[in-house]
Amino acid sequence: MRRITFFLCFFWLNITGLCAQNDTLRTLPPTEIVASQLRNQPLGAQSSTLDSTQLSLHQTENLADLLSKRSGIYVKSYGLGSLATTATRGSNASQTAVVWNGFPLQSPMLGQLDFALLPTIFVDEMTLQYGGNSAGWGSGAIGGAALLDNKTQFFNGLSAKLNLAAGSFGWQHYAAAVRYGNGRFAGSTRLFFEKAENDFPFQIHPDLPEKKQEHAALQQQGILQELFWQIKPGQELAFRAWLQNTDREIPPTLVQTRSAATQADEFLRTSLHWKRAGKTLALQARAAFFSEKIDYRDELIGLKSLTKFHTWMGEAEATWFLGQKFRLQSSLLQTYNWADAPAYENLPEQSRTALFAAIRREGKRWRAQLDSRLELADGEFVPFTPGLSAEADVFNWLKTKGKVARNYRLPTFNDRFWRPGGNPDLLPESGWSQDLGLVFHGKKERFCWEYAVTGYHRRIENWILWAQKEGQIFFSPQNIAEVWSRGLEQRLDLNFHFSFGEIALSGGYDFSRSTNERAIKSPKIEAGSQLFYTPEHRVFSEITFRSKGFQITGFQQFTSEVAGLNEPVPAFTVGSLRVQYGRAFGQWGGTVFLQIENLWDADYLVIERRPMPGRYFRVGLSAGFSRLKT
Repeated sequence: MRRITFFLCFFWLNITGLCAQNDTLRTLPPTEIVASQLRNQPLGAQSSTLDSTQLSLHQTENLADLLSKRSGIYVKSYGLGSLATTATRGSNASQTAVVWNGFPLQSPMLGQLDFALLPTIFVDEMTLQYGGNSAGWGSGAIGGAALLDNKTQFFNGLSAKLNLAAGSFGWQHYAAAVRYGNGRFAGSTRLFFEKAENDFPFQIHPDLPEKKQEHAALQQQGILQELFWQIKPGQELAFRAWLQNTDREIPPTLVQTRSAATQADEFLRTSLHWKRAGKTLALQARAAFFSEKIDYRDELIGLKSLTKFHTWMGEAEATWFLGQKFRLQSSLLQTYNWADAPAYENLPEQSRTALFAAIRREGKRWRAQLDSRLELADGEFVPFTPGLSAEADVFNWLKTKGKVARNYRLPTFNDRFWRPGGNPDLLPESGWSQDLGLVFHGKKERFCWEYAVTGYHRRIENWILWAQKEGQIFFSPQNIAEVWSRGLEQRLDLNFHFSFGEIALSGGYDFSRSTNERAIKSPKIEAGSQLFYTPEHRVFSEITFRSKGFQITGFQQFTSEVAGLNEPVPAFTVGSLRVQYGRAFGQWGGTVFLQIENLWDADYLVIERRPMPGRYFRVGLSAGFSRLKT
């Protein structure tokens, strides 16, 4: 906490506030070396990208809020301000990779990430990759991947921005960002502070009196510092440090009378990234150090649990441009993980070495890519992971695409070493996935549209499940499950341009059938049953009207019933509305907004026994200036 306070005070006093791009301010195109990783630009599978303009609508939200509104990813939220994990294409929370500027962020202890701890203001661009991509991102990328990128930008001058917002249940959000540079040297400082009581009213049952959520307060603050150096034309160096602290009270469930549990999350993530571009060869080298800790306490049962881990990563990458059509890319990645927890007998360590190689053919009518990954984990080979993908422009209005890939997930430290129950003899989860899709698109003078449909199929063997063996009083992880996932995803985008403004509509429908193929006694799982917390149907939509600085955006989502651990969680429909107005005055600009969440005041749960708030409101403003020059 003291480290965060020092960082916040230092940068506020010396620079005073910037960054998230706003369309009411004059922004200049960045100067950036282009030598992208082939795994960042997948072929054959469905993907979607949210740029800075789209992300600007969510600057006061976290990525869990954003994904629930604008993607087919199912967000498992434990309540307002609480833990939020994801499930993609019928996978579990440990089977979606989260990648920050090329580095996976998942915890080696749990194999997953809390999306409620990812502030949107710290992200310049987010790409969602649906389907397996273990060849590209390694362990855990079975259901998909979320790529969080920060842009390296060089410029002259200064740009600053300040965001202020408040809302229901004691919610307050303050953020500031600054960009500064003199051509060859540049920097960006972003910081935020958020707090809330989250004491919303709810009813356990319509016949019972209304209650207030108790013991649910949240306070978090963080800073992202970036420094850029253009060593010479075609060569650059970028340093990033992300420091964040979150304190949360954990509220009682619907079957508890009170709770005294608290959780404090603190992490430091640093990275150094060097690039050199050339006509026939591009080189990159990356290094990162992550340190995270979780302090969980519950006074009612006298529990104090401090867990922590450190991760070191280093990667060297080369890209060869072989004529006009071919690119060959290869990289070597070294990862070292260390963790500590009261439930570990010893301090576990893990060393992983991975070799990635890919070749892509780019043509006017068709494109193809072959990926491969060979990895050693503590001296043992994990499954060799190949992938083959292709796209073809059949007509000027139709594109077809497909992909086949092998995927895997290594057992986590908790799976292997937790006492009681840890199983050091676990095998990696592994299996094959296939995608096949069609993309229809068209454009006229004032109207453009795109419709995409993708079918997928995946089988994973050695699925790790915590189950109770006969004669045991505790649960332990075992390779006892086999999961068969199949589904259909549809996406539609429409844009209408008029003399007075623009109307944009987008949406998607996902059908996901993900079933256990083997019966299990404890927990009781029947063969052929849908996985826990995996909706078969999910619909999301968005409509936006823009005109002369005014914008109104409505979001709507539907999630079908899911199986909970104790009882089913009913289907629910929720909507939200955002109205904003922005103006620019020369180098200055500002925006005001009103946001209504749970627009229809739905009574619903996402996780069983964890209430969600009814209709609530947020208002805010942002102001800033831009004096950037090329």
